[in-house]
Amino acid sequence: MARLDHIMFASTDLALGISEIADLTGVEPAIGGAHPGMGTRNALLSLGTDQYLEIIAPDPDQEIEGTLGEELISHGGSGVRAWAVAAADLALKKEIATQQGLSPQPLIEMNRTTPQGVRLDWQIMFVAGHPLLPFFINWKQSPHPALNTPAGCTLSGFTVTTTDHSAFKARMSALGIEVTVVEGGDSLSAELATPSGPVTLAGW
Repeated sequence: MARLDHIMFASTDLALGISEIADLTGVEPAIGGAHPGMGTRNALLSLGTDQYLEIIAPDPDQEIEGTLGEELISHGGSGVRAWAVAAADLALKKEIATQQGLSPQPLIEMNRTTPQGVRLDWQIMFVAGHPLLPFFINWKQSPHPALNTPAGCTLSGFTVTTTDHSAFKARMSALGIEVTVVEGGDSLSAELATPSGPVTLAGW
């Protein structure tokens, strides 16, 4: 089964997002880097050897009009915005998603440079057809970010809540993704085991 790679926790300001997560978990996320052209920058908190929490926020050093950074500011607030699933073969996931009546988008090549000067290169693929679908990520030859970010927390649960939970579960099964899906209004939530005790991150 495909594993959850990371959870995107949105904030309107990176310092505020870092402070919010640090207060909740007892572990302070570390600055990751900027996403050129996306209008965003991030900070990371490891959830194990191959999973992490990404705090994503607008980057004041970029032009953000028409970017994700602008969307974060317009929406306001903080919370779990999206989730990523690791996939070495994005072409296969694209084929399966198409068979499931979904609309996989073109691959996007991305990169950022860590504060230590290490360049990370990866590919992502978004899939349209439902607002709570994950996007897929292939880290190619880059070291996984969870290996070099503050540790101490683990992911104890991740839940997709949606009105069409039966159809959503069927699509997840077809894509080889194991995730908890329950009936209700559309939202995402994550449960973490932290030094400060259990923490639930609500949807954005």
